[in-house]
Amino acid sequence: MLQIVGQKRQNVNLDQNTEKVLVVDDEPSIRKLLAEFLSSRGYACETAESGEDAVERLRSDGFALVISDIRMPRLTGLQLLNHLRQYHPNTAVIMITAVSELQTAVDAMKKGASDYITKPFNLEEVLASVKGSLSARNDRLRERQLKENLKKIVESKSFALGSALKTLENQRDTTLEALVKALDAREKETRCHSLRVQRYSLRLAKVFDLSEQELTNLSRGALLHDIGKIGVSDAILLKPGKLTPEEWVEMKKHPVLGYNILVGIQFLEGAAELVLHHHERWDGNGYPAGLKGRRIPLGARLFSVVDTFDAMTSNRPYRAALSPDFSRDEIARQSGSQFDPEVVKAFLTIPQEELDLISRECSLEAAYEIRFSEWVFSV
Repeated sequence: MLQIVGQKRQNVNLDQNTEKVLVVDDEPSIRKLLAEFLSSRGYACETAESGEDAVERLRSDGFALVISDIRMPRLTGLQLLNHLRQYHPNTAVIMITAVSELQTAVDAMKKGASDYITKPFNLEEVLASVKGSLSARNDRLRERQLKENLKKIVESKSFALGSALKTLENQRDTTLEALVKALDAREKETRCHSLRVQRYSLRLAKVFDLSEQELTNLSRGALLHDIGKIGVSDAILLKPGKLTPEEWVEMKKHPVLGYNILVGIQFLEGAAELVLHHHERWDGNGYPAGLKGRRIPLGARLFSVVDTFDAMTSNRPYRAALSPDFSRDEIARQSGSQFDPEVVKAFLTIPQEELDLISRECSLEAAYEIRFSEWVFSV
């Protein structure tokens, strides 16, 4: 078997000439027919008389599409396809085959070919195959580029966020409130959510015997509980409909993402634990650790109830706000399954008028422009 010297893998490049086509066939008449036809349709078309010739052409020129015969001496079309998939993964491939070799063509598609055309040619069908293969290739490149851009954005935001919190440690709580208002501004329907949840949590904590440090951790953890959503794409975070199972997997990463952002900051170590466990359930069916009952930190158990209440009584992309009475009844119904029964009992003793007052105060605070948000979320 002919051995091919390896090359460096292609990088994604959306600026390359996406119309450049290489026709590979050991029969001169076929090469000439396809090259002249595709050139007449506006494609920059070149030819290669063998698989070895094609490999050499591919070393120096970037082709968007290779059209290759399957049956060629020495280096076959399938071997050329394997070479392309390994060293030129961004190049689309169409295989040329006889009608009697359709199964081979199908096998080639399983190995990465985008399509096949049969001899004798219907040139309009050839043109349709070329257009379809190039369109699918360009869609893949755009999707990959978007994913890479998103990854860079997430990494830069996470780094910037961690750096900001470390260098602004002495300003602590004032800075944290501004930072989280900036995060809330990303989800327009949940603006002021983090601030309301913090104030609700501290009000609920009055019923329990928490130390000063525990109250501090609860205050900061409640304020920063959704900070991990900085790593969730807007397409998922702001989706107006129901999330798919795959999207839920991504959404459920935000407690761990938030924990990883905060855990290296000394004065936020206690808050980081609350952020990590704020989606645990009393019955053990929560995430990310599946903690059950009193194994869940008390601050996270307190926070879980008020976070759910605020989520239910706020407008969301996928539904309008629910009434406070309905929301309180639903929390009572989930006592002992989703929530700690003692925490639910304490929460239901808080008059709704008091919660309404806290909500109005938070809305007034959120009305002020937070210039810090322009820095945090700049790309």
